[in-house]
Amino acid sequence: MLEDKKIKDFNNSPILYEDFIKIAKKFDQNGYGTFIGTDSQHCKLHVSIVTSICFHKLNGSGSRIFYIKEKKHNSLYPTLRSRMLDEAYRSVEVAIELDKFLKGQLTVHLDIGDDIVKNKTSKFNKELQMLVRGQGFDCAIKPDSWASTSVADKLTKN
Repeated sequence: MLEDKKIKDFNNSPILYEDFIKIAKKFDQNGYGTFIGTDSQHCKLHVSIVTSICFHKLNGSGSRIFYIKEKKHNSLYPTLRSRMLDEAYRSVEVAIELDKFLKGQLTVHLDIGDDIVKNKTSKFNKELQMLVRGQGFDCAIKPDSWASTSVADKLTKN
């Protein structure tokens, strides 16, 4: 899956798949956590979708961000649920691929919350968390899902 995607670093520079895997392994060996999140944004006739892959030193001493950005036609997402499922699937697919190479725990950040008043996506909360945890990954939702709600969100708008 990742081999066929255009991976870029936070400076918008393309990274070859093989180089990305080497970098990911190095961060993993040096004690960085791996956090994956996807966000999407409606634009005129398309949806901008970004999956961020963030390596973050848990004691706060550093991080590195990579991402995959795609555009899909609006018609592929007739409902909010279909878009949220696609975001979750994209993150899980990346986590499954990276899991082959990394020894540390991967965490998937979902762009959903559990507050039914503030978040329209809260009704998908349990379903999507079960999807992620069922694959053996840790899962975070708002307000702790910064890889999707902050990093990927920012990149969907660029």
